[in-house]
Amino acid sequence: MSGMTLARIVEIADRLFPFDQAESWDNSGLQIGDPQGTINAVAFSLDPTPQTIRFAAHNSCGLLITHHPLFLEPIRSITSETLTGKTALDSARLGVAVLSLHTNLDAANGGLNDHLANSLGLTGISVPEPARCARMGELPQRTSLWALARRIADVFQTPSVRVAAREDAQVRKVFLASGSGMSYLPEALRFGADVMVTGDVRYHAAREAVEMGMPVVDAGHYGLEKAAVGLLHRRFQEEFLLLDLKISCVPCTVEAEPYQVLL
Repeated sequence: MSGMTLARIVEIADRLFPFDQAESWDNSGLQIGDPQGTINAVAFSLDPTPQTIRFAAHNSCGLLITHHPLFLEPIRSITSETLTGKTALDSARLGVAVLSLHTNLDAANGGLNDHLANSLGLTGISVPEPARCARMGELPQRTSLWALARRIADVFQTPSVRVAAREDAQVRKVFLASGSGMSYLPEALRFGADVMVTGDVRYHAAREAVEMGMPVVDAGHYGLEKAAVGLLHRRFQEEFLLLDLKISCVPCTVEAEPYQVLL
């Protein structure tokens, strides 16, 4: 079978990464598109931007599946003067629908945080409730905080890893949250983690963690979440094959870390 409706692909997404697992403030789901439209090819990216919309259109993809939503905060207008507006206008002009799997991908069994935890070689992986978009696990053996930071930089191929701690320490029990996870500091403390691994750590949050005795490794938002592209590509491609659907799946290759590190 060739192609399927956008509505059916949304149903597949819900089965793989249930939308009811998304946080209440989130806006996972269909952002732009005709549910009854036929999709023959799908592109996958971290962000919905004019660049990734054009990538999808250039590759004849009628759908772009992203991790981050296009619409998160309420908007009053759609114009070319904002990134959201430019993206929405390009989406409509080029005929590319947008489906976003955000915190439901973070929280789901086999989702982004499970993938990151497995990539680090953690064992005994669990969900530290109520922090659904996080994972707890243990390293194979105790290691120094600095060695862990270097391993994270290597595994996730990110050149900018920051450590918030007063001194080096031996760590094993890891609290991991993709994206911006510092709001989970109370859970990391309560579950007895030796270290938090997350991204987007702000100055005052780092100060608080250090004062509370919780070392933090900040691997960056992009550094941790770029893996979502390959994960989504692989899972949807596998599902389409199981359903005997001839739908092309194309991972986006035009995204990059927005920051440059000057040494």
